[in-house]
Amino acid sequence: MSFFRDLSIVSARGPLVATVLASALLAACGGGEQEETFQPARIVAVGDENTLINADGSQYSMNNVNTVATTNPNGVGCINNPIWVQYVAADYGLSFGECRGEAKKSSAVMLAAVGQTVAQAATALAGAGLNGNDLVTLMVGSHDLLAIVGTNKTPNDADRQAMIAAAEARGEALGDVVLSTIATGARILVSTVPYLNTAPVVTAEGYDGNLLYEMSTAFNDGLNARMSQVPSGGGRNGAILEVDQLVNAYYLNAGAAYNAITNRVAAACQTNGAPTPDANLPTCETTDVSSTSPVFYLWAGRMQYGTITHGLLGQTAVQRIRANPL
Repeated sequence: MSFFRDLSIVSARGPLVATVLASALLAACGGGEQEETFQPARIVAVGDENTLINADGSQYSMNNVNTVATTNPNGVGCINNPIWVQYVAADYGLSFGECRGEAKKSSAVMLAAVGQTVAQAATALAGAGLNGNDLVTLMVGSHDLLAIVGTNKTPNDADRQAMIAAAEARGEALGDVVLSTIATGARILVSTVPYLNTAPVVTAEGYDGNLLYEMSTAFNDGLNARMSQVPSGGGRNGAILEVDQLVNAYYLNAGAAYNAITNRVAAACQTNGAPTPDANLPTCETTDVSSTSPVFYLWAGRMQYGTITHGLLGQTAVQRIRANPL
């Protein structure tokens, strides 16, 4: 088995337009000629709310108008404002039943949950019955880091170092989840954790931005350290989506490549002047915010990605998989 790590941090494609039509989701992205293309019979999406689509089609980003099932049973919002994992599924001709308010599809399994941690992701995957026909997407870590900090948001030096060490251990644990997944024969796309110091949660909830940066870095170092231990030989079984570098590039507007992101600091969805609580994001629609272009915000919630960010990450994820190739 071998594991290939993407060293590029910026997609060659331009920023995603505000609203993505279903046909655009089906367009193949990137990749070159290859002898055999892996075609999963099933995609298994695991992660926190950045990967989650609810049964009514609502999601934890900027929902398109009429997403909620009470006003539109077909869940139009998650078609027009797709999240990153929908791009990956669509590239293989798969889709999540939740997006249209239909029964869950056996070919696209949604195992994400609000607040999901590394340990919870491991439990979800352990019961998924994985095999060589599956592609797993895995995006967790942010909630682990905030859980480690807890209420000690301005720790002393000793506590600070303990938190950083704990973050690295969580990253190593995520690496173990990846290795266990590969051992089943399944292919996997795993994401690093973003630098949380760039997210609205820092100023909104009084976190030490430097601490969260150090913890994010340590988490990703732990993940990459475990990935370096993957046995070589036998095929390409996975890829890493370097969200830390990608989101940082969006945040810094690196090379003016992401001009369409109009706000990199605030959450598009706000309640009483603060980022909307995670659990309430599914009710945040494009008509609920004061901004004229909420889909162009880097962040939708306190650490949940906005529509344009999901588009950029989704496009890059497809490119990573096709360029790898799995």
